[in-house]
Amino acid sequence: MRRNIRFELLLLGFFLIACRSITHRWNERDIPPTDVIFSFDDGPNAHSDTTARLLDTLKKYQIKALFCLLGENAEHNPDLVKRIYDEGHYIINHGYADTWAYGMNEEEFRENLLRSEAVISAAIGLGLKPKLYRPHIGFYRSEQEKIFRDAGYTLVPATIRVYDAVNTGTQQQEIVRRIIEKVKEQNGGIILLHDGRGSHSVMEEELAKDPHGIFDRSWIPDAVEEIITTLIDKGFILSSPDILLDLLSRQAAF
Repeated sequence: MRRNIRFELLLLGFFLIACRSITHRWNERDIPPTDVIFSFDDGPNAHSDTTARLLDTLKKYQIKALFCLLGENAEHNPDLVKRIYDEGHYIINHGYADTWAYGMNEEEFRENLLRSEAVISAAIGLGLKPKLYRPHIGFYRSEQEKIFRDAGYTLVPATIRVYDAVNTGTQQQEIVRRIIEKVKEQNGGIILLHDGRGSHSVMEEELAKDPHGIFDRSWIPDAVEEIITTLIDKGFILSSPDILLDLLSRQAAF
């Protein structure tokens, strides 16, 4: 059955009061102004070579990014997982399935987290280090924080979200404009975009119904290149995630 996006957003709003969010204001982070960090959720995605082309773009501009991988997608695209790792990007556990974290009970949440870790670790041939986590949809319940922290994970925030996952390629220029606008407003930030959209099984089903709908993420690499060149022209520094991860590790020590 086709997902009702309006219903999803309404349901999301209903849970906001009870949930914690990955979204923070940039000035709450002790990171130098004008710094910009890219992060990408729901990959890896082999459809239209989306993640591969995104990696090509990042390599072209010598940018390291944060890749938040769904375990099911990693299981279907282990070569892409290995390439992400080998090219120096940071891998974030995004859970195994296309399931909203705050909708899971504690057992389901733990299983979803650890199953994804096992799949990603198998793809890169190493254990995840550092162990980084970003919940699917970006919201989680307070009791789930203890679960991922007990498993050794640090939560990775975002400061710039434009909810590109509910947009198609016809809105590419609008997405680029809104990203640039928010970066300028905040004087830097952690950008969240989607090179994938949901887990492999869901994406395959939805693309078969509508090849150019919201599950088609093939426009993301071009949008990212436009964002990169515009930000460089405006004097922003496209930083390595190292600066963010160093801050997160120092905060976790207290």
